[in-house]
Amino acid sequence: MNLDNSSISIVDLPDEMLLSIFNKLSNFDVLYWLVGVNKKLDNIARDRKFTQSIDLTSISSSEKDDPKTNAILDRFCLYILPRIDNNVKCLIIDGYFLERILHGNKFFNLQRITLINLDMNMASHILNENYPFVINFKQKLSELIIRIDCEDPSVSMLNLLIDIYHRTFALFSNLKYLDLDVNNNYFFSKSLLSGLSSTACISSSITHLCIKLHNIDDCLRLLDGRLNQLHTYIVKLEFIHDPELLRHYPSEITHNASLLLNNTKNVEKLKCFSLCACVQTTELDSLVIPLVHRLSHLEKLTLSLRVSERYSYIDGTYLENSLLRQMPYLQTFFFDIATEYVYIDGQVRPYFNDIRHTFIQRGYNVDGYIDSMNSINKIWNRYHVYSLPFHMEYIHPISHGFPGGMFINVANLRIRDRSNSFEHSFFAKISRSFPLLRRLSIQIKIEKKEKSEEVSSIIEFSRLVELKYVSAHIDYVEQFLSDMKTRLPSLIKLIIRYEHLATITENFRRNATRINCAKLKSIEFYDETPMVHSKDFYLYFPLL
Repeated sequence: MNLDNSSISIVDLPDEMLLSIFNKLSNFDVLYWLVGVNKKLDNIARDRKFTQSIDLTSISSSEKDDPKTNAILDRFCLYILPRIDNNVKCLIIDGYFLERILHGNKFFNLQRITLINLDMNMASHILNENYPFVINFKQKLSELIIRIDCEDPSVSMLNLLIDIYHRTFALFSNLKYLDLDVNNNYFFSKSLLSGLSSTACISSSITHLCIKLHNIDDCLRLLDGRLNQLHTYIVKLEFIHDPELLRHYPSEITHNASLLLNNTKNVEKLKCFSLCACVQTTELDSLVIPLVHRLSHLEKLTLSLRVSERYSYIDGTYLENSLLRQMPYLQTFFFDIATEYVYIDGQVRPYFNDIRHTFIQRGYNVDGYIDSMNSINKIWNRYHVYSLPFHMEYIHPISHGFPGGMFINVANLRIRDRSNSFEHSFFAKISRSFPLLRRLSIQIKIEKKEKSEEVSSIIEFSRLVELKYVSAHIDYVEQFLSDMKTRLPSLIKLIIRYEHLATITENFRRNATRINCAKLKSIEFYDETPMVHSKDFYLYFPLL
């Protein structure tokens, strides 16, 4: 059948069937290719429901200088959007193109916008009371999702970020849904909300708040009654409190946290609470549990914690007695809890099945593992238990005993172990368990036992874009960079010791590691490097 006949047969399909087909495709692609081409297809493509939500993230700011990308964007912004902008209620866009997309388009009915890949300066520019985006939409928007991308931990950038947080709360007065996040590998070094006055203007209509913060004090500040309609509160923290500061100023930190905790009010409408803290804490009993007790009307609770320096592990019995009995309305409880630096001198170490049973008898399906780690003059134990199915986007660092499973939402993973050797089969298990993994950090100190093992199959991490080695043995550089063991088709960033990279690549001449290095656009070294790299180095990494 020739192209003309094929086109005629498509046009002859009923409108309902065509719309059903279009709904299975990207509406951006449908609009780009069909608007203005044929009257019938044009009308169906511009259907009010079909064009309510427009996702423009297929146009990436990484391609902003590509003439083809600019031509596509011009057609969409100048010809297509003006014909559908009254229909659009939801926009998802790369922040770099915001000004271009909004120019000349009114979006009278826009209610929700998602901005991704905002660098810090761009976010500060956009979230300004004099910027057209804020002027036009500060009263209209009911839902705002912001993803800030920043790798610069400098004081000036952190101060700018604090200002961005404060402005976001103050500028949009009718928000019901706010999701404010910074990329997962950005590390806050101080509070983001400590300067936020108790009388500061915050949209009191917010019912859903998802936010990344520094420590639990920031979390508590937003529970002082100003968000009295809050139904869902999802908090991602670096710390409960910084362990180093807590060690030096325990009384001051504990006192301030106690004041903030006692000032929590109007939380009766809060039904869903999620707390994730990345760094170890000793304050589970003294602060986290008392906070959850105050949120006694919760129906759904998620806890993701690393608890340290205990003489007992966290199991189902502990959680039942210390927490769950105080939650009469609780219907759903998800958790990922690693109990680290557990000292059980003179006690018999339990099997993981014993721990699992304490959860199963209370109706919770769990998995996990126990590992022993060597420390100075001590052997300590690590207990990691998590609910199944695993819905969270973050899992705490895993170690040698990790049993595998399916962690479909996890994009960032850290493997940390100072006492065990890891073989090829373990990393094959990781690739199966984390199919959407994008960033991997390896902190394994013990060399491989089977250095010359024959691998039955080559492992592939198809989506991995960043690989980081932290005090890792060189054997694990070989494991990932040799294409005879692992394929990394998407790898663009590597963080590594220069000495290890030079050794494994045989001074940037080895063919077996060339393919996995060919697409690298960024390499960060954390040891001494040559003042000037060799010609072989630049030939080996052509995209640097």
